[in-house]
Amino acid sequence: MATLSELVQTILHTLLDQAEQPERERVVRVRLNSRQHPAYFSERDVGPRRDANQQLQQLAAQGLIRLGWRKWEEHNWLETVDLVAEHAADLYILLRRTPRAEQSQALDQLLAAQRPRAAWQLAFLDFTAAQLAGGRSVAPLKLDDEPWNRDLLLAAQALAALTSPTLERTFSVRVFGNSKRFADLEGALVRVLRQHAEAAAGYGEDSAALLRAHLLDRVPEYVPIAGELRLDSAEKTLDLAPFQPSVALSAATLRGATVSACAASRLITVENSTSFSELSLRRPPHTLIVYTGGFASPTVIGLIRQIRQLYPAIRLQHWGDLDAGGLRILAHLRRELGAVEPLAMDVATFECHQAHAQPLTTNDRAALAQLRALPALHDCAALIDHLLQTGLKLEQEAVEITSS
Repeated sequence: MATLSELVQTILHTLLDQAEQPERERVVRVRLNSRQHPAYFSERDVGPRRDANQQLQQLAAQGLIRLGWRKWEEHNWLETVDLVAEHAADLYILLRRTPRAEQSQALDQLLAAQRPRAAWQLAFLDFTAAQLAGGRSVAPLKLDDEPWNRDLLLAAQALAALTSPTLERTFSVRVFGNSKRFADLEGALVRVLRQHAEAAAGYGEDSAALLRAHLLDRVPEYVPIAGELRLDSAEKTLDLAPFQPSVALSAATLRGATVSACAASRLITVENSTSFSELSLRRPPHTLIVYTGGFASPTVIGLIRQIRQLYPAIRLQHWGDLDAGGLRILAHLRRELGAVEPLAMDVATFECHQAHAQPLTTNDRAALAQLRALPALHDCAALIDHLLQTGLKLEQEAVEITSS
């Protein structure tokens, strides 16, 4: 038989899809319709219908399928195509398709071979195994794509094993020998983290922040800092006080350094670069300012923990957007560091700058409603309610520096 047309392949694959449904007892049948098989019902081109009829009749003559024709339209208009169950194996060979049972067995063996290194990875493996056993979707894994499954599970294993920040392309080369392979898998791995990592919901839709929280960076991280801070590293001392208005240090430098002195009585984390720059130029006395660029990275969290351990009385404050994203970042800082005060993130500040506010989207409203119930933001309830009542949000850059 000549190569099967796309239309015929679609019909046959649908039959096998139905046959593979767990505990199916009904007749395995495809009922042709214009929505799922538009080429068959085309009024402009009868070729696809003619070719499909011819090929399907040949398969029926071999006993692989049974055809149901419209009344008075035999050999012209098909109504149904039924699978002959005892010859299903022949269709698998014809379509070069692996039976679902074999696909399931292969994936089950892959899952069993994994050695989880993190709670989220174990949860992912357990969930997938349960889905597989129940005949349900195993997305983002794919039953019919073993190479994809191997690579995604390998990426998850390697991510769970990271102990220090790593660049994505470096990670990809080390794991796959190909600097671009991880880019294909990134969305699927982010989905795994969102579904199974305990704190993933706190990052909202910020996939870069979620990956960074698991030590995977897209670009090298540099952390701008303004204030009197002294770091010791490899028998050298780095005093930041002379650097005006600020200095950016690599994440590698900060991870390898120990805080030896901090003259500040308060430490302010700042979400956005413009606001950080403006605040650094007018830095209040005895204040250390650290730029987070959104969610604070593990490097920034580690630095602040060091400072707080050395100076337990230091006052921690965060200044960010007056919206769901800014509040999520505040909640994240509190989850990682404990007590952190909101700075210029209140109803009074919003009202002073409301002329620059932007309308809330439907997603904004849903996110704020969720944050309203978050215990970590109980003291921000008045602000959240005000944002919802006014239907507005405010970017940090709109707030005058004197308000901080």
